[in-house]
Amino acid sequence: MKADRQGMTLVECVMASFVTLLVLGTVVFALNFFLQGSRKIEQRRSALLIANSVISMYESGNLPEAGVFLDTENTGGIEFRIRKTVTPVSPGVQELSVSVNCENNVGVELVKRFYGMEQ
Repeated sequence: MKADRQGMTLVECVMASFVTLLVLGTVVFALNFFLQGSRKIEQRRSALLIANSVISMYESGNLPEAGVFLDTENTGGIEFRIRKTVTPVSPGVQELSVSVNCENNVGVELVKRFYGMEQ
């Protein structure tokens, strides 16, 4: 005898729901991963712009005395920590290292040497 069945059994409904939830969970995970990566790239870009701006302030050769200088800058609602280190390398040569980081340690470090500087 052949039974005329219409619809789905409870087991089929549970399995279909499970597969749907599994696919949705994977999509949400991938989207979250993408958004976090995008946020880190934007923070690194902002840190690079800040570091480049700090170095360009000293292009004319007005470096401060050797030492470490700490500062902060708020950009786009994110607080960036700026660490400037001036180091004499050899007579007439000084090195400026600028490190810019934000709260989740995303950041950059730029180093530039200045030649012909009095120490």
